[in-house]
Amino acid sequence: MSSRRMKSKFQKVYLEIDKIEFKIFRKEGFLFFKSHVFSINELLNSPEHQKIDSITKKIGDDAQIWYKRGKLTVDEEEAYYDEKDKVNEELRKLNKKILNREPTWWEEVKSPFIRFVEIIADNLPDELKLDLISFIKKIAPKYLPNFKEAIKMLPFNK
Repeated sequence: MSSRRMKSKFQKVYLEIDKIEFKIFRKEGFLFFKSHVFSINELLNSPEHQKIDSITKKIGDDAQIWYKRGKLTVDEEEAYYDEKDKVNEELRKLNKKILNREPTWWEEVKSPFIRFVEIIADNLPDELKLDLISFIKKIAPKYLPNFKEAIKMLPFNK
């Protein structure tokens, strides 16, 4: 295996990084009422992150086996560590970009209202919570495009 082949094994990792990067700033909504499609938590715990971990672990395991068998040249070993360092740096930058992402105007505006509803919901008697959930389930599909996801996020629907 040449150092070029070792580097090519990391191409799958860079494709996954690109997929995450594409997701960071994706928005949906109309005019001022746009929200990010993926939350920060969803991005940090994305299937792509898990795939990156899996791929890099496999490459590392393979490199160890080749080294133990004497089938890893000095160039290949250097290429492995260079690529590993590059991937770690790319992931660090990517995660920083995710964590520092600015909320949309609508996310900024609705955040205090959501917190207000959470505070009220935490202090409601259980019977009222059930009545409120039933009411919301009846009217929300007409007004919320992602109703099923929204209802799961209600603090009293646990």
